[in-house]
Amino acid sequence: MSESILRLEEVTREFGEVVVTRVLKGIDLRIEPGEFTSLVGPSGSGKSTMLNIMGLLDRPTTGGVFVDGESTTDLDDHAITRLRGRTLGFVFQFHHLLTGFSALENVMMPAAVDRGKFTTAMRERAEALLEQVELLEHETKNVQHLSGGQMQRVAIARALTNEPKLVLADEPTGNLDTHTADRVMDLMRRINEELDTAFLIVTHEEARAESCERLIRLVDGEIVEDRPGKDA
Repeated sequence: MSESILRLEEVTREFGEVVVTRVLKGIDLRIEPGEFTSLVGPSGSGKSTMLNIMGLLDRPTTGGVFVDGESTTDLDDHAITRLRGRTLGFVFQFHHLLTGFSALENVMMPAAVDRGKFTTAMRERAEALLEQVELLEHETKNVQHLSGGQMQRVAIARALTNEPKLVLADEPTGNLDTHTADRVMDLMRRINEELDTAFLIVTHEEARAESCERLIRLVDGEIVEDRPGKDA
């Protein structure tokens, strides 16, 4: 059996010192290679907190987080950053592209930051990714001049730059019209199937959640449902 890409063991997260609020309450979860999973739950259920911990952007109060088989408990910030960069990719509701830069430069940026410079290999990788998301013809265009759906596709290409094993997507279609959102979901699904990249997609849309292979429901900081999607 292959190693889980991401594993949470009895993870809790508390906030506050005088008045303590426990947002996550003993989360146990495994994300396996190649999975296409949705995470749903009402506002205030702890989805964002859980995603931040899964993405190594925050640490749990108690419990263990394992990425690609490696425990993160005793890693310092530098090691956490390195592990995050080589294993995880991120797509957000608001794409967070760098305005003033082209689509190609935005896709290259994570690799350039990691290595301290732009290289020919990075450019070739970025061009291949832009072709995969059907935007190669816009590679030199400033991202400010792209449509919302095009910018989100650039963001997906950027998330794949360092060949992550898992992409964490936080409401990636929440800011798009229905037609464009469908195209973005189809694109992520195609990448999942072609590259065997696992996706965890946070969404408030039940229909989109049900279209994923696996649906995880979080309520009041606890996983109350973990099952196959009905329309997968």
